Amino acid sequence: MEGSIRSDIWRLFSLESLTVSDSNIRCIPVDIIQLSQLKALRMNHCPMLEEILELPSSLRRIEAHGCPCLEALSSDPRHLFWSYLINCFKSQIQAFVSHRRDHLNIVIPGRSGIPEWVSHKSMGREMRIKLPKNWYEDKNFLGFSLFFHHIPLDDDDDICKTIYDCTHPCDSFHFDGGPRLELQISHGDQFEHVDTISFVGNCKTSSIYRSRFYVEYDHKGSTSPDPALRVAYFPQIAISSKYRSNGWNNFKARFQGPFGCGDKVAFKVESCGIHLIYDDAQDHHQYSLQLFNDKRSHDDIEDHPHHKKSRHA
Repeated sequence: MEGSIRSDIWRLFSLESLTVSDSNIRCIPVDIIQLSQLKALRMNHCPMLEEILELPSSLRRIEAHGCPCLEALSSDPRHLFWSYLINCFKSQIQAFVSHRRDHLNIVIPGRSGIPEWVSHKSMGREMRIKLPKNWYEDKNFLGFSLFFHHIPLDDDDDICKTIYDCTHPCDSFHFDGGPRLELQISHGDQFEHVDTISFVGNCKTSSIYRSRFYVEYDHKGSTSPDPALRVAYFPQIAISSKYRSNGWNNFKARFQGPFGCGDKVAFKVESCGIHLIYDDAQDHHQYSLQLFNDKRSHDDIEDHPHHKKSRHA
């Protein structure tokens, strides 16, 4: 594809997965909304891609890794891209109501780390926040956007300690399905499992029908992959009814497992963040970021010293 996607693709109304990776396309045109059944859009390693004009709300997986012209997406919370994601998230919430647990996962360029406008940030791969009072009754509280920033491993990284919290040396690794996001809720010191969100690895892949070939990244070589920002959306209605009280008032996200390709570890999680999503800013008296609105307790302070003070765009 020389600069654009063929227009006849938009007539494939039942299409569920579209890959335009490793091409010279410059934009994802508005015509993509005609693909009302589209679940996965992969546009990795498109060096000229600079615009995403609209996205269908049916999407559950969006990949734009290695697209340098899209770097500004994460820094601007008012970018239309985030509004498209809100529509996808609302569609995901409706799916949860119908007992279809199809999580919404996104990967975009992330050299700048966790965006400044994300309300709760922490170094490392674990984040815990205090939930707002009566969170389970607030109809405007849609849920959580969960961020984590991963970067290539350094040559001197202790992989076992960095990835697995292990203290013994490991000579080889066998990955099962890539990294995971573990979600928990707590009542005092009692933590309970809420859900697990799985992510694909970071292989540079192309797929043809049931056949797949891999191009493996070498994090020690010149083909070292770029840092990326991963985002997962989780509806608050997906939290079990037995936890829906003010006693269960702490929410924790922990990112586990390696980012790699085949038997090679390529990435580590450097920082993470959680942002609460509200549907209507009029009912909340804190700062408004379009559809991303933060209502947080004054005594809720991030764990890391660099983030002791709340900062808003």
